[in-house]
Amino acid sequence: MSDLSIDFETHSEVDLKKEGGYRYASDPSTGVYTMSWAFDDEPVQCWVYGGSPFPKRVEDHIEAGGIINAWNAQFERLIFEYVLCNDIFMLPVPTIEQFHCTAARARAHGLPGKLADAAKALNAAIRKMPEGTRLIREYCAKNVPWLAIPQADRDLMEQYCNIDVDTERGLGKMLRPLSDKEWREFHLTERINDRGVPVDVPFVDKAVGMADAIRDASDRLALVVTQGAVKTTRERKTRDEWVLPRLSEDEKDILRSTPEDAAVHKFSFEQSRRDALLSRPDLDNRVRSYLNAVDAGGGATLRKYAGIQSRQIEGRVHGALMFNGAGQTGRFSSTGLQLHNLSRETVAAPEEAIRRVVEDGEVLDHDSLKKLIRSTISSPGGLTWFDWSNIEGRVAPWLEGSELGKAKLQMYIDRIDPYLVNAHKTFRVPMSEVTPEQRAAGKVQELALQFLGGVGALRVMALNYGITLDEDTALHMRNVWRTSNPWAKALGDALTRAAIRAMQRPEQWQTAGRLRFISSRGWLWMQLPSGRFLAYHRPRIETVLTPWEEEISAVTCVWGAGKPEAGAPWPRRQMHGGIWIENATQATAADILREAVVRVDDSGLDIVLHVHDEILVEGLHKDKLASVMLVPPTWSTGLPIEGAGGSGVRYGK
Repeated sequence: MSDLSIDFETHSEVDLKKEGGYRYASDPSTGVYTMSWAFDDEPVQCWVYGGSPFPKRVEDHIEAGGIINAWNAQFERLIFEYVLCNDIFMLPVPTIEQFHCTAARARAHGLPGKLADAAKALNAAIRKMPEGTRLIREYCAKNVPWLAIPQADRDLMEQYCNIDVDTERGLGKMLRPLSDKEWREFHLTERINDRGVPVDVPFVDKAVGMADAIRDASDRLALVVTQGAVKTTRERKTRDEWVLPRLSEDEKDILRSTPEDAAVHKFSFEQSRRDALLSRPDLDNRVRSYLNAVDAGGGATLRKYAGIQSRQIEGRVHGALMFNGAGQTGRFSSTGLQLHNLSRETVAAPEEAIRRVVEDGEVLDHDSLKKLIRSTISSPGGLTWFDWSNIEGRVAPWLEGSELGKAKLQMYIDRIDPYLVNAHKTFRVPMSEVTPEQRAAGKVQELALQFLGGVGALRVMALNYGITLDEDTALHMRNVWRTSNPWAKALGDALTRAAIRAMQRPEQWQTAGRLRFISSRGWLWMQLPSGRFLAYHRPRIETVLTPWEEEISAVTCVWGAGKPEAGAPWPRRQMHGGIWIENATQATAADILREAVVRVDDSGLDIVLHVHDEILVEGLHKDKLASVMLVPPTWSTGLPIEGAGGSGVRYGK
């Protein structure tokens, strides 16, 4: 059967970016301007709503169960379901399984998820039409009737839609097809998105009002403290211009997110760095007051309440998960509300705290609202969650595959806390006498160093846990961990050698631990234990300079997550042992989650969300969910998996 490629241009009173695709497609004001379509390699055709009957050939293809290709296919699927397949058109409703998403395929290749960016990264011959941004802003976003659009722009709209189909179709030919297993995982993700995340709307409505008041008060405070230089706590450019000159070089280092010798310095004001800065006794008092104002504003967490309010439909937030969304590895990401970065802080009795807000009108401060954001996810019939313990810490040494890796895994098999072991060796104290602060430092070592991070990575990771390390202490911690974990460097070196050999010997497999590489036709492929592939586009072996000024040979490739300067080619990334380990570990952990999601669904449980290494289902099914998630994949022999979960009316830790 032929493949169909389509693209819609639509209009609505709904703000698509703010309210999401489900609210957008289901709103009565939403309509279709044009649909461009093509079968296989045939010329693209454009159907204009109201100008002619819906294309019979497209209708027949849908009714016959044919595949429909689209970029970000969820949008096209929702437009079909809510706009075209209704009483007026009486079209057959395509099934979820009929949609194949080319953007998901691009992300599976480590490429950007935006059509224009992916075309540029792939050096595609056909590119998106730049006038499209203006057309969307002036007509689609303003819900302008088709006949009210000037004829020249209507012609441009049709051309723009046609070019999108041509571009998407051309990119599809440059990408490997996803396996049946991957498509099943994609379609299951869409079913979870359709089911939606249940939320407590009455509490959300109250929380939005309180969050707005908190933000307004913090903005007024920032304006006063900076004497009008920074008008809101969310400004970045004026913030940097006002704050940075008032900091010492050591204080700037706490915020610095780029190397000191970088051509352009960038600074991060994320929570952990603000906390570390506020702990400095000599910090400028005006800066301290400004940072306190930022903290009082609640940050991104409080903005999630407004996001839930604007996106929920009858008490459910749809479309929260993106398949292959997280960069190179094929991990899931969260779209819109970013439910993957919910605060893990909670209150002891969230049900009572929320009751006092909704029924008694109690007003909360920003700390209390932040601690209740997770509890906003709730269902009267109950929720159950389960997540694996330290899954990446187990996967990484397992991938090494030799006795070195097995020695680390034995620690997990014997249920010995690796963070305690790190602290015991670093601070030379008996494990029974390790303090909570020392264990926290041991955790930082594990998280920062298993991907061969250096002193800088260790110091930055420590800030995330409220720990400030000087250079000498960080160097000692790094050296102790590496001596105790020789598997990490062994795996990184093996992966680097295998990748270079694969480049030197095209079409020949090169093995490193439980992984292997092959280069073929402009791609370098890493095959994971599950059989899935990670892709690296336009790889080259180049001579590069290390931070310690040694010239070495390394693989470089197109960096899908990068962004080019205006007029510049797509940026490239130098690969090294730490990045190879990180990619392989996170991707393998993602494969364990993917298979668990399918098994949980097959068991009859209704998944509403999964977050990193945790699955959340509707209903009280603690034992059943745990039993399913503790079944290891068939390909993971020797990998010890453990975890814990909980259940309740509201989502907890």
